[in-house]
Amino acid sequence: MTLILAVFGMVIVALGTASVYVTWATDSVVLQEGEIADRSYRAPRTETFISELRTEERREEAYNDSRNIVLRDDPSVAPDQISDLNSALEGIDEIRAGEIDDDEIEQIHSLAEGLSDSQADSLLELNEVAWERVRTEAVRLLDEVFEEEISAEDVAGVRDAMPQRSDPQMSASERNLAVALARPYVRANVEVDEEATIEAREEAAADVEPVMMTVQAGQIIVREGDPVTRYHIEQLEYFGLLSPEQTWDQFAGVVGLLSLVTLAMVLYLGKFAPDVCRSRQLLLVALVVAVPLVAGRFVLVNEDLLYMFPAAAAIMLLAILIDFHFAVVVGGFVGLYLGIVSGSMFEIAFVTILAAVAGAAVIWRAERTVTFLFAGLSVGATTFVAASLFHLMEGNLDMPNAGSLLVSSAVNGALSASLTFLFFSLLGTMFGITTHLQLLELAHPNQPLLYRLTREAPGTYHHSIVVSNLAESAAERVGGDPLFARVAVMYHDIGKLMRPTFFIENQANRSNIHDSLDPRSSAQIILDHVADGVRMARKARVPKPIVDVIEQHHGTTLVKYFYNQAVKSGEDVEEADFRYEGPKPQTKEAGIILLADSVEAAVRSMSQSGSLYEETVDEAAGETVKRSQLDRIVDGIIRDRIDDGQLDECDLTIKQIEDIKGIFISILEGVYHPRIEYPESTRTARGQTASDVATAESN
Repeated sequence: MTLILAVFGMVIVALGTASVYVTWATDSVVLQEGEIADRSYRAPRTETFISELRTEERREEAYNDSRNIVLRDDPSVAPDQISDLNSALEGIDEIRAGEIDDDEIEQIHSLAEGLSDSQADSLLELNEVAWERVRTEAVRLLDEVFEEEISAEDVAGVRDAMPQRSDPQMSASERNLAVALARPYVRANVEVDEEATIEAREEAAADVEPVMMTVQAGQIIVREGDPVTRYHIEQLEYFGLLSPEQTWDQFAGVVGLLSLVTLAMVLYLGKFAPDVCRSRQLLLVALVVAVPLVAGRFVLVNEDLLYMFPAAAAIMLLAILIDFHFAVVVGGFVGLYLGIVSGSMFEIAFVTILAAVAGAAVIWRAERTVTFLFAGLSVGATTFVAASLFHLMEGNLDMPNAGSLLVSSAVNGALSASLTFLFFSLLGTMFGITTHLQLLELAHPNQPLLYRLTREAPGTYHHSIVVSNLAESAAERVGGDPLFARVAVMYHDIGKLMRPTFFIENQANRSNIHDSLDPRSSAQIILDHVADGVRMARKARVPKPIVDVIEQHHGTTLVKYFYNQAVKSGEDVEEADFRYEGPKPQTKEAGIILLADSVEAAVRSMSQSGSLYEETVDEAAGETVKRSQLDRIVDGIIRDRIDDGQLDECDLTIKQIEDIKGIFISILEGVYHPRIEYPESTRTARGQTASDVATAESN
C-alpha cells in the first residue's frame, strides 16, 4: 500500500507541477493584439517613456523613403539604342526602295515592333520627303528622351509621354509614326547603386529621433470592449499591468506547497482510508483531485471565472460514490490545491471548501434526481455568500460586483450539479461502486430476480424483507450504508430459487424434504444456494458489491445440524465439507447482514415452534405470564458467530455489535410478539420437527 500511495502522490504532484509550469511559462501574455479587452486598463501613474513601436515605425518609414535610393548612369544605353533605331530605319529604307521581294508588311514588323498594320501601310505610302521627316523625328525623340535619367520603374511612363514630346509642326499621322518607331527603343539608362542606397537608408533611419509618449495617471490605456492594438500592449507591459513577471523562486515555492499538501493527503489516506487505498477507488480519488487541480490552474487565472469554476462537483462525486466524511476531507485538500495554483490562496480555498461541503451534505445519499438540483442550489448559495463576505471585507462590494457574483455563483452551482449528475453513474460503473439511485432501482419489486422470489419462493422473500429491516436499522445505527444493506439483503438468498422447496420457509405445510435425505446431501443443498446466488446475480448484472454480500452472507459458518447428524451416523466426516466456502464478511454491511440473517432465521423458527416465549407463573400476581427468549437467542447467535471468527475481517467493533444486538431485539419483539390464542385456533407450527428448526437456522 505504501508503494501505491507513493505513486499516487507523485502523479498528483507531477500533474500539478506540469500545469503550473505550462501556465507559468506563458502567463506574461494575457492580452494579444486583435483581442477584445475584457476590462478597461488605466495607467497607475504619470510616465513619459520612449515608444519603441512608434520609433521603429518612423525609422522604417525613413529607411524605405524612395528619396534614399542612389542611382548611377549607364552611358552605353543611349548610343546603343539610337544605333539600333538607325539600323531599323535603314532596313525600312531598303523595303521602301523595293530591293527586298518578300512580303513588305512582314519585313517592316520585324524591324519596327511598335507599328500596327495600318501604320506599316501608311509608312510604305509616304513620299520621300514625308518619310525623311518621320525618320528624323523618331531619332530626335529617342535622343531627347535619353537626355534624362530613366529608371526601370520610369520606362512605361516615359513611353506613354512621348506623343507630347513630338514636333507639333508635323501632321498627326507623321507624329504617330515617329513615336511608334522610337517607343520600343526606350530603356532604363540608370541602375540602383545597392551599396550607396543601403548606406543612405541606414543614415536616414539613424537620424530619426526617438518618439516620446506621455501617459497621465488614471488615463485609460485600453477601454473595455475595444480591440487591443500593439500600442496598447506596449503601454500595458511598460506599466506592468499584464501578468507580473514570474521567477523560478516563485515556481519552486508553488511546487513545494503542492508537495506538502499532497504529502498530507497521502498520510491521511494511508492512516484513515486504507480500504480506499486497497481498491480501485484510489484511482477515482486521483481522478477527482487531478482534474480540478489541472483545470483550475488554467481557469482560475481569469478573475471573471474565479467563482464559476465547479470544483464542488469533484467532492460531490466522492460523497455519492465513497463517503461524505471522506469527501469533506479530500475537499479540503482540493481547496488548498486550487488556492495554491490560483494565487488567491486563502480566498479560493475557503470558498471552494465551503461550497463543496454544502453540496456534498445535500447529495451524499441522493435517492431522487431532484436532490441534484438542491445540491446545485446549495453550492451556488454558499459560493455567493462566502465570496460576498470576502468582497465586503475588502471594501469593494457594490451592486455591480454583487450582481456579477450572483451570476458566477449560479453558474457554479448549475455546473457542479450537472457534472455530478452526468458522471456519477459512469464513474460508479467504472470503479465498481453502486450508487443510491442504482440501489433504489434494484430494490423495485418488479426487478426480475425479486419478482421470481415473490412467485417461486415467497417464504424466502418474506424472510428477506424482515432481514432487510434489521440490517437497514443496524447499519444506520453504526454508521454504515442503510440503503445498501437493505437492498443487498433483498438479493442475498436468490440462490434458493434453484431449489426453493428445499428451504423450510418455502415448504408451507408440506413435510420437510430433508427428513428423507442423508445429512451430507442436505448440507450440500443448503451450501449450494450461495454459489447459485452468485452465478444468478452475475448473470443478471447485479452490481459487484451486492454479489460480494451474497457470497459473504454466511461467511464460513458450519451447517451444524446436518454436520452433527452425519457425525452421529458414524460417517467419516470432514468439518470443512459442512462449512460455507466464504469468504467471511469484508465490510461492515456484510457483517451486519450475516448476523441479521442468522438471527431472524433462528427467531422465526423458534416462534413457529412455539418456544420463543416461556410460560412461567408469577407468584406475586398469581397468574401465568410469557417471558420472551429473544435476548437469549439473539445473544447466543451473535456470540456464536463471533466465537467462530466470522466477523474477524470486517470493521465492526464490540460496541457496534452490542448496538446491533439491541436494534435486532427491538425490531424482532415487534415482529414476533405474543398473540392472543383463541380456542378454535389451531397451531400447525407446533408440529415442526427438530430438523425444521435446524434447517431454518442453517439458511
